[in-house]
Amino acid sequence: MKKIVFLAHDPGGYEALFTVVERMQEESVSLEFYCLGPAAKLNPSNAASESRVVQTIQSMLLEKKMSGLVTGTSWGNRLELKVMAACKEARIPTISILDYWSNYQARFKDDLGDFIYPDIYIVMDELAEQEARQEGVPSNILKVLGHPGLDKYILQRRKATSFGNKKKLLFLSQPLSALYGQELGYTEQQALEECLLAVQGNDDYSFSVRFHPKDDPNWKRSYAEISVDGALLDIMPEHDLIIGMNTIGLLHAVLMGIPALSYQPNLQKPDLCITNKLGFTRLIKSYQELEFLLNTPIGEDRKNICLPKSFIWLDGHSTDRVVGFIREVLLDEH
Repeated sequence: MKKIVFLAHDPGGYEALFTVVERMQEESVSLEFYCLGPAAKLNPSNAASESRVVQTIQSMLLEKKMSGLVTGTSWGNRLELKVMAACKEARIPTISILDYWSNYQARFKDDLGDFIYPDIYIVMDELAEQEARQEGVPSNILKVLGHPGLDKYILQRRKATSFGNKKKLLFLSQPLSALYGQELGYTEQQALEECLLAVQGNDDYSFSVRFHPKDDPNWKRSYAEISVDGALLDIMPEHDLIIGMNTIGLLHAVLMGIPALSYQPNLQKPDLCITNKLGFTRLIKSYQELEFLLNTPIGEDRKNICLPKSFIWLDGHSTDRVVGFIREVLLDEH
């Protein structure tokens, strides 16, 4: 029996794939799910080494046991592209699922500077489709189906809640300096330090940080006393305000009805924060503004954000659409 192979490396790609894999397993679809790098830490039961994945897929291709490949879109790792190239050479259909509104084309650039695109590139909405085209992604491979990783946050939307007199702040870190160096005009280290400084001595706040799996381990250890672990779906509802830079975690917060803000001090590049793009949050670029906001009561306008219905993924049924599409493309034709 032929199998679909799912491959995830980065946390964002893993989140976009996981609900799809879960649903297809419930429907008894024959598949293999491999998690590497940071994704392996999120899902140890499906963890695999790169050598094992390459060897297994090569064997499946030789024995004609693959019906298709579905991947996330990773940064700093080219295994997905390597496997995708092998599948395309063997005429096995390939699908990639986008997890964030940025770097649409660069995700598919190999070490030689060539682009290895999937046969189908699933993007979350018309905005992503338009921006992908503008970056040079072939329009004929783009398919708007939503974002499976967002469904659970939409379904968990809650009304504004207060947890007592002390407001609980959560800072969502991400390894921006590893990707951009100093190009953005700030680093995650600076953003966190300034958030801590802004609430220093303010007894109205408690402050925690949730680190990204790819954050520098030495840096993380220096903030061990205020760090929290666990899934965002479980952690965020326990807080009154979520602070991030351009992480998708801000969108998770907004979808769940939790106040959020984007702090990117001295930003020198175009703003990649999707909640700012969509008008759900606004960009805070100066420490003075941050300090003012954090020492001002959270207003009703930030407690109950009215979400428009113009984006397909806001219906909470992206997983249904993506699973149906994968079945149609990779199973019904084989």
